[in-house]
Amino acid sequence: MDKPCRVDLFGGLRVIQGERVTSRFRTRKTAELLAYLVYFHRRAHPRDILIDLLWPENDTDTGRHNLSMALSFLRQQIDWDSAPDGSLLIKDRNEVRINGDFVGSDIADFEAAITSGLAAKSPTERVTLLTRAADLYRGELLPGFYSDWVFPEQQRTDEMYVQALRSLTFEYERDGDIEQSVRVATQAVSANPQCEESQRTLIRLYAIAGRSDAALRQYDLLERMLRQDVGSDPSSETLDLIGAIRSGSVFLPHAGCAAGPGCKRRVQKSENLPIPNTALAARNEQLEPVGGALGLRSAFYISRSADAQFAAAIDRRDSIVLVKGARQVGKSSLLARALDHARAGGCRIVLTNLLVLNAQQLESVDAFWLAMAHMIADQLDIDASPSVHWNSDRGSNANFRRYLRKAVLPAVSGPLVWALDEVDRLLSVSYSDEIFALFRSWHDERALDPDGPWAALTLAMAYSTEAHLFITDLNQSPFNVGTRLILGDFSRGDIVDLNRRYGFPLKGDAEIERFVAVVGGHPYLVQRGLREMVASGTQVVPFESLAYSENWVYADHLSRIAAILLRQSDLLEAVRDILRGRQDTDMDRIFRLRSAGILAGRGGKPAEFRCKLYEVYLRRRLL
Repeated sequence: MDKPCRVDLFGGLRVIQGERVTSRFRTRKTAELLAYLVYFHRRAHPRDILIDLLWPENDTDTGRHNLSMALSFLRQQIDWDSAPDGSLLIKDRNEVRINGDFVGSDIADFEAAITSGLAAKSPTERVTLLTRAADLYRGELLPGFYSDWVFPEQQRTDEMYVQALRSLTFEYERDGDIEQSVRVATQAVSANPQCEESQRTLIRLYAIAGRSDAALRQYDLLERMLRQDVGSDPSSETLDLIGAIRSGSVFLPHAGCAAGPGCKRRVQKSENLPIPNTALAARNEQLEPVGGALGLRSAFYISRSADAQFAAAIDRRDSIVLVKGARQVGKSSLLARALDHARAGGCRIVLTNLLVLNAQQLESVDAFWLAMAHMIADQLDIDASPSVHWNSDRGSNANFRRYLRKAVLPAVSGPLVWALDEVDRLLSVSYSDEIFALFRSWHDERALDPDGPWAALTLAMAYSTEAHLFITDLNQSPFNVGTRLILGDFSRGDIVDLNRRYGFPLKGDAEIERFVAVVGGHPYLVQRGLREMVASGTQVVPFESLAYSENWVYADHLSRIAAILLRQSDLLEAVRDILRGRQDTDMDRIFRLRSAGILAGRGGKPAEFRCKLYEVYLRRRLL
């Protein structure tokens, strides 16, 4: 059922009530207040937080007056009293929120369509939902708004939009509808022209569609843009693709495309995906992409002491296993291998990546536990609906605990390993203490009753943040019990081993030392650097200069590091102090910078950058 009021945020702020459209507001702050309340519509907002957000320069009394006036302006300008059951704005002396029963928004519909679309099992349903999400994106989120909270949300929604387009592109191509695939791929390129991967996808699809001229024109546009805007040439993958198109090499079809009777358009031999035929590709055809978890059969996974320790903890059926390490250190890859070991040992497995949870699933502790219950039931194919075990009088923790004990553990009838990746996301929610207290209670109950139901459950958690900074009662914390594993950077021996697996792009100890002097033991930087040296034939001397360039393979990674700092003024100032030779004494900031993988070290040791690459880049960028 349509709601009486709709607020759109994509392409500009506007309020739609029947035939009435409002896009200009009494004051700038009034507009931003409305945008903020609508964007974060699933939670109530303390008045003090809203004052600090919108009027940080004012004293408390002035800020409260300004907030009251802005709320009054909204009531006057927008017909809030048109709601049949009361005001669309719910507020009291302490909090303000939008009444979701009466206000709809494009951002809420957009997020719901993407979440449901990516999870849908039916290809038709996926296409329908993702198409709806793409249609809802009418432009950048809140253009012209420059507050600190807007920028990261613009980035997030932009990325979600491009993700939806890429998924749609794949769905159409898999179904053999190449023309539709080209159309959506073109949208993805328009959304982010500097994304070479999207450009390469469009070029490939033009070739599949038999439009070689269009493919070559698109490549020319990409080449000019990279040289003018970025100062670099296209990647080796793009050069391989365009070389095959120009030479008319034999092509292979995309998996699922034009390979069976269900395809809408049968593609000719010369129109399919090209086989790269360059000397570099022939020299090492087994190169894998770098970024994200490494596949279980990857030839480039480096086993470390934590692997054996994790496997031993699984074999012992430990109650809790904690994996802590900075970003991109390999926690997800380690987790995948530990779960594979557990599966081989007869354990049932549940893997929950907390990054996939949407705002609605994180709105409250009850919504969170319900989401977890449904995910567990889905992965284990348990028919018992969580709602059967849910009772509003019982409490959220008690409901989830009961569901596990009554429905999940008996259905599994054996050891269960529940792995949670990216646990950091829970540390910032208001109810985190309740979640972690329940995790801790299972450990304590196992100690008191070794043969009880919780003896069958092992909880594995991967995270990067110093968790003790967020938990007030350490007696209710799961982070100081169980088996604790620290996953750090590669050792020199690890890098020597990885260099061997890549075919010795680094020749001898001297070149290894020069390479390590730039990237240290940072697993992602080491893997990415060695792979690129093999793929492009780069030697160690040009690597030393290219690595610091904002136009080489580390550019996106370094830009992300800078963006983190530029969005958080306290961390930015801490890094600037360290670059100037002044030690920061605020250990909270130091811990956060270490968790982000920018600084190295542990405990109260002096702060130092994780690698020379970071120090040099940030000095150029920030000073």
